[in-house]
Amino acid sequence: MHDPILQMNRVDWFSVFKYLVYAALVANAALFFKDDWEAASHVFRDGLPFAQIIEGFAPSIDTAAWVILLLLFELETCQLSDKMLKRPIGLVIRGLRALCYVVIVYAFAGYLGKALGFGLYVSTSIPDACAWAVKQFALLVELDEYQALNAGNCAGITGDLFVNEQTRTLAEACTLVQATRLAWVDVVNSGTWLLILALLELDVRPGVKRLFPGWFAVISRRAKYLLYAVIAGAAMYWGIFGTFLDFWDAFLWIAAFIFIERNVFEWERELP
Repeated sequence: MHDPILQMNRVDWFSVFKYLVYAALVANAALFFKDDWEAASHVFRDGLPFAQIIEGFAPSIDTAAWVILLLLFELETCQLSDKMLKRPIGLVIRGLRALCYVVIVYAFAGYLGKALGFGLYVSTSIPDACAWAVKQFALLVELDEYQALNAGNCAGITGDLFVNEQTRTLAEACTLVQATRLAWVDVVNSGTWLLILALLELDVRPGVKRLFPGWFAVISRRAKYLLYAVIAGAAMYWGIFGTFLDFWDAFLWIAAFIFIERNVFEWERELP
């Protein structure tokens, strides 16, 4: 027989850890906005057109939408009763979630546009970085990080150079290759989360799930294992070749959706 006091304490600690993870994700959203703002100040020095906002702030917009979506899933699968979800509040939650889906797909397009944008860099016939400093070009340091070229730092840049006239930025060959790879990892990561989201949406829609044969649930569960493995692979790649913030953010999102999966499991057990 389980000790009720011990069980209550275990659940309380689980909830504390869960909400700490949620809080950390909110803090990460602020950090991504800071990084995007600094990068956009170099890439869009002549002004940021409205149509390109998603390219300049894709991580910020994406993270904010996912945080809202996560909290909506938490409300629907853990905090609110089925009776409350049948009232207008349920319609509001579903409406907000649909809006988040639109923003997340929009952010995916931003990641894709950013990755394709690195193809605009071409080898330059002017190997002297100081000549580009005079033209007020910026130097690509790593993905989403730029440094203004000036007389103090241009002399130390001696490798093969690539230039993007459109964004007025310069990149060394090795930096450009690594930034391009990280940008495509962003695309894969974003697309994989969209697939996980689609499967999770089926999980919280019992009426929709009944339209599928029983074997669909088994395939869905195994597919999610594979998709989470892809996310974990992207996190490890960021940990080795990217920034700690990207690695830490990916780890937190995996943890957060493990909590949501657990909520769904407990919720399904209570269904008649």
